[in-house]
Amino acid sequence: MLMRSLLKKSLLTIALLMLVVSPRIATAQNVQNIVAVVNDQVISGYDLRQRIALTIALSDFPDTEETRKQLVNPTIARLIDDALKIQEAERFNVTVGDEEVLKAIEYLERNNNMAPGQIARMLEENNIDIATLMAQIRANLTWNRLIEGRILPRIIVSDEEVAAVQARLENNKGKTEYLMSEIYIPVENAANEDQVRNGVANLIGQIRAGAPFPRVAAQISQGSTAASGGVVGWVLASEVEPEIGAALSRLRPGEVSDPIRGASGYFIIMVEQTRTILDNNPDDIALDLTQIIVPPPSGNGDAATQEKLALTVSNVIEGCSDLPPLLTELNSRDSGQIGRLRLGDLPDHIRELVKDLQPGEASEPYKDSDLYRIFVVCGRNDPQSRSNDPEEIRREIMLRRAENRARGYLQDIHNAATIETR
Repeated sequence: MLMRSLLKKSLLTIALLMLVVSPRIATAQNVQNIVAVVNDQVISGYDLRQRIALTIALSDFPDTEETRKQLVNPTIARLIDDALKIQEAERFNVTVGDEEVLKAIEYLERNNNMAPGQIARMLEENNIDIATLMAQIRANLTWNRLIEGRILPRIIVSDEEVAAVQARLENNKGKTEYLMSEIYIPVENAANEDQVRNGVANLIGQIRAGAPFPRVAAQISQGSTAASGGVVGWVLASEVEPEIGAALSRLRPGEVSDPIRGASGYFIIMVEQTRTILDNNPDDIALDLTQIIVPPPSGNGDAATQEKLALTVSNVIEGCSDLPPLLTELNSRDSGQIGRLRLGDLPDHIRELVKDLQPGEASEPYKDSDLYRIFVVCGRNDPQSRSNDPEEIRREIMLRRAENRARGYLQDIHNAATIETR
């Protein structure tokens, strides 16, 4: 069951990242322009150019000479990784057929709301061989299958390990955890400090302009999390470098940090979500509220008519799409969107009115002096809480250990390989 969930996770990662894919490793074409040799297997200039073109096509990067230069080194690294993964799998007779690869492409299209065949057409329009996509997907599926067979069966999580995590959670109850992603760019030479920092600042600008963080991480990051789109996982601010911890505490979900100088390079981090350890505080519920004002009666109107109107308005609302025409009909200038508010920041009487409402639901009318207020919830975000469930903890430990061992396995393969770059 766990093996299947890991494979499913791997496929989901492919869908999420759009797997900035690498072309097939060339051995016959353009050998006169060799950029790397991996255990006698050639990576050509053609492979490199195709991969860079595909990276730009899928990542919303500007197609400039500067972008292409920036992608050269990380792209060569990915091509080398793919070659090593396939070579290692072949040693153990692990293969993935064309049918599985094509199903993975269909999966990509479905999960990115694409029409069947849209990926192939996009590649053709950009003069990119579809074999590049197939080669990268094959390398990833083959590697996952190898990990399932060689690493997962050897992972055992003891009851003592689970108990230790439960104790740590109890000790940190009420603290905030952050689902963090990262991009890491090393500074290998002090003389290049300004160049690296400027490059990192440029990446941040592209991400904030709309380039998807997971794809940028998969293509550019030189950290161990690059293969998972930069996802580090759930962390406490106290568990990471102090500079990163300080940035985490300032970021809101979806925000990207400024460049962070670590011990050996620069980090860009993003907070995906936050949650509280073993504690769900209802005050942290965030609500998108719209207020409807039923004004005091005019002319011959009386209070009973006003109250009846307020009740009618409250009862006829079936969703937030009903609000624009309703507000126009009421012609109440003070009605409209209030924005996103934390439940704990609302006055007590309003908090009681809206605390249990789901998106699209309206509160009962609230009498405020000579008018009625009705609050409609158009969005709701309930805080997440870290679970203390032993089986969930066991699964988390097993998956994290499998990922760490897979990275170590790949590093061992690197160390044992004969790799020449030119």
